[in-house]
Amino acid sequence: MNDPVLLENNYFVAPQIQQEDLAALKVMGFQRIINNRPDGESDDQPLSAELKAVALDLGLEYVENAIDLKLLGQRHVDSQAVALSEAKKTLAFCRTGTRSSVLWVLMQNAQGGNYTELSAAVAAKGFDLSRCEAAMAPLVK
Repeated sequence: MNDPVLLENNYFVAPQIQQEDLAALKVMGFQRIINNRPDGESDDQPLSAELKAVALDLGLEYVENAIDLKLLGQRHVDSQAVALSEAKKTLAFCRTGTRSSVLWVLMQNAQGGNYTELSAAVAAKGFDLSRCEAAMAPLVK
């Protein structure tokens, strides 16, 4: 497992996690896991249901908000925001962490944050959103 990257307070992003990573995340103090990756993107990817079962057994909250950038919509941003409405240490993951970062930028932008500054902050942490800009553009405030 790669080290989770802090974007804000209790919101961390990471690349794909495995079932065995969940116990370590629990020990690290995470309380909520958000899966932003659709099932079936690669053969080595665990199913969301498998991750959810292990997470729930460990007492972690598990939220599914899978996104395909070609279908990215306000409902995805809203779902992520609802999941985060209660302050808990949260790890959001996808294949590389980029989609989870996209959702954070769009959530912050919807709350009045400057899109350019938010994107630059995420890029400084290693997540290049340039390939996502076309999908994000209709949602930028």
